[in-house]
Amino acid sequence: MSGAIPDVDERELIRRRFRSETPFAVYFYTPLCGTCKLGEKMLLVVRAMSPEAAVVKANVNFMPAVVQDWKIESVPCLTFVDEKRIVEKLYTMRSVEFLLQRVRERLGT
Repeated sequence: MSGAIPDVDERELIRRRFRSETPFAVYFYTPLCGTCKLGEKMLLVVRAMSPEAAVVKANVNFMPAVVQDWKIESVPCLTFVDEKRIVEKLYTMRSVEFLLQRVRERLGT
């Protein structure tokens, strides 16, 4: 995966959580959130450095069931899923270095 981070809908995200055999990350955002836009730019750099990282993004405005079920407290939120479980949630994007380290550790890239 490289380039833009693919946007997924609620149905796709639920399907991916329970059918994916490899770990992946979901970047939860809202379109009008400035901090979310900055976090996405940082993730684009991370993906350029780790293009095989499975990262998707999801607009919380269109997925109330997932937000409630996954207990997403605020945006931006980078959530790591492994073996059908939510294994980590990051609400602070800190730096590109920090995100790159977390993505590589969690996604094995």
